[in-house]
Amino acid sequence: MLAKKISSLQHPLVLYWAKLLKDRALRSKSHCCIITGEKLIRELSNRLVIKSLISTKETKTIPAENYFIATEGILKKITGLASPDGYAAEITLPSPQDLSSSKRLLVLDQIQDPGNLGTLLRSAHALGWDGAVFTPGTVDPFNDKALRAAKGASFYLPFAIENRETIASWKHTHLIADIRGEPLGKSAFTSPIALILSSEGQGPNFWPNGKRIYIPMQSGVDSLNVASAGAILLYAMRPI
Repeated sequence: MLAKKISSLQHPLVLYWAKLLKDRALRSKSHCCIITGEKLIRELSNRLVIKSLISTKETKTIPAENYFIATEGILKKITGLASPDGYAAEITLPSPQDLSSSKRLLVLDQIQDPGNLGTLLRSAHALGWDGAVFTPGTVDPFNDKALRAAKGASFYLPFAIENRETIASWKHTHLIADIRGEPLGKSAFTSPIALILSSEGQGPNFWPNGKRIYIPMQSGVDSLNVASAGAILLYAMRPI
């Protein structure tokens, strides 16, 4: 298939890709998102359908339904990056899964910062957790900032979107990160486990069956960034 050349920043496809980068509703409707970087695009081309490959030079070694050669200015516009590496792609999103029987789950309850969310997904994937569950009000894991922080984990770690009532009904030990809880070193963990991390601004929500745990810290330190605290807890509770 011949690559099509695009040079105008006002081209309909360029406007569509730029909107897809920022618009959660459009990503949900189209079931697609924009990813950036040659390495990640090559890796994901073996798992998901690349609908459009956009690059500054002709590339036929990455399987895609459509190929486009674009200017660096277009790559900057559709990736939101000041110095893209010359590769972007419109890729199909993975679908939510039923994780109710998974043994180790990370529950992200109304986490708002996309960088923190992406970092948590990266940590959970690296440490062998089975999946992540997002409650309503959590930032989109396919937000461009979340994707960059996750370094591909968003596409490898199974995920689900469920409300608190549904998650609370699962037969897991629900462990809530909360400074009012039991010290981490005094807690025992038996799977199935659901580790619940909440919004830094609002604090933990009410979970009817939850056990609260916290990471002991130096006197005078209020809390850790949720991504840092999450990484410690994920490591402590990782599969052995």
